[in-house]
Amino acid sequence: MTTGFDVDKLRFAQRQRLTFIESVAFWEGRVDRPRVSSAFNVSENHVTKDFRLYKDAFPGNLQYDETARAYRPTRKFKPRIGKGSAEEYLALLRAQAEQNDGAIAPAGATSVTTDAVPPPRGRLEAVILNAVTRAISSQSGLTVSYQSRSRAEPSPRKVWPHALLFSGTRWHARAYDESRDAFIDLVLQRILSTAALEVPAPRQPDDDKGWSHWVEVDVVPSRTLSASQAEVVAREFGMAQAGRGWVWKARMRECLVGYFIYLHRLDLKSDPQRLIELKEPALAQRYLMPRGRSEDSTSSETG
Repeated sequence: MTTGFDVDKLRFAQRQRLTFIESVAFWEGRVDRPRVSSAFNVSENHVTKDFRLYKDAFPGNLQYDETARAYRPTRKFKPRIGKGSAEEYLALLRAQAEQNDGAIAPAGATSVTTDAVPPPRGRLEAVILNAVTRAISSQSGLTVSYQSRSRAEPSPRKVWPHALLFSGTRWHARAYDESRDAFIDLVLQRILSTAALEVPAPRQPDDDKGWSHWVEVDVVPSRTLSASQAEVVAREFGMAQAGRGWVWKARMRECLVGYFIYLHRLDLKSDPQRLIELKEPALAQRYLMPRGRSEDSTSSETG
C-alpha cells in the first residue's frame, strides 16, 4: 500500500465504491465509469475522481485501456482495499441482482450476467424503525401496538428494545416485554404504532441470556450421502474435517439458534433433498417453537 494513504480514513460511501472498482476489475478483467456510476447512482464525473484517487493511492494496480475505455488490472495487481475473495465479489453480484428485483442486470451493466431469487419486500414504516432504533440508542422504552399471529387483533405492549437481529428473512427487535416478563423477538413489520415510554426498564440487556449467551451448533453432511458427496457438501458449506467426517461449527447467539435451524431446514426428520443435518438432532426440539403454540417465529421467546 502506498505510504501516506490510510484506507480507514475514507468516507464509507467512497470506500464502498473503491472496493467495487477493485473487485470488478479483478474478477471481470475490466471496470468502467458507467458501471460504477450505475451501481451507486452517482455521476460519471464523481466516479472519475474515485478512479483518480485509486490510481494515485495504488499506482501500477490498474491501467487504462483506451480502446475499451475501461480500466484493467495489471499483471502486478493485488487487492488493496477489499479482500479479493470470491465471497466478496459474489456478495456484490447478489446485491446488484436483488436491487433489480430479481431481474437480470441490463445489457452492458456487467459482463457477468447475474440473477437471484427475489427476497421478501416487507413493508416497514420508517417512523416505526426510527422509534425502535432511537429507543435502543437511548435505552428507553416504547408502548407499541403489536399484531401477533396468536391473537386476532393487535394488542398493546410495553417493551424496552435493546438490539436488532436478522433471522435470515426478517428483521426483529430484541426487547424486554413487560407482559411476559421475558426478552422476546418482535417482527418489525408487525409493530403498528409506537409511543415513547418514560419508565425505566424493569430489566437490563445484560439480563437477556438469550442474547448474551453464545452457543456452537455442529452441522454435518447428511448421513445418506456418499463419502464423495459429503466432501463436496463440506466444501459448499465451509466445513472442516473432524476425524473421518466433516463439521460446520456455527457459532451464534442463543436467541438465533431457532432461526438458524429453521432457515436451513435442520428440523425436518425426513427430507431426501436435505444435504446437511444437525450432529445433535435434539437441538431442534430444544430451540424450535412446538407446533400449535405461538406462530410469530421459531423461538419460544418470540412475540
